[in-house]
Order: sequence, then structure tokens, then C-alpha cells
Amino acid sequence: DVREWSHPCTECGKRFRLKINLIIHQRSHAKEGPYDKCPYCKKFLSCPSNLQRHLQTHSQERPFCCGSCQKCFTRRTHLTRHQLIHE
Repeated sequence: DVREWSHPCTECGKRFRLKINLIIHQRSHAKEGPYDKCPYCKKFLSCPSNLQRHLQTHSQERPFCCGSCQKCFTRRTHLTRHQLIHE
């Protein structure tokens, strides 16, 4: 449903369902302020914990593996969402 993604970023065009998520995302485009920059893709993140979580996307480490098909993920939440396909 298009209405669900009705909040576009004016910088990059990425769309969000919730306005608050757009606001948080727009902070990543800011070049000043207390933001941490990824050394790999130069993305700005709003706090150190977000940077740590983001850095996992660049890592080969995938510690959360599906017991049904052995597909592995960087985050437990991604594995949990994936496991729904096996139900």
C-alpha cells in the first residue's frame, strides 16, 4: 500500500511509513553534530550503538543461523523474521 510509505526523504528519496523514522533518517545526512561516520561506506549514524550495529552489515560474521535451512544473519531479529517462512 503506497500510503504506508508516504514520508519521503528529500535528500535521497528513501521512503518511510512513520514520520519519526524519516526524521531519524534525515539526521544521517547531517554533516555536523554528534554523529558517527562508518569508515566503510561513509554513512553518518546518530550514536555509537547505531554505528556498532551498522558495522555488522559490512562484516562477514553472521552468528544467527536458521536451523531449518542454515541461512545466517547478522542480527537475531532478522533470523526471527526469516524463520516465519518455515512455518
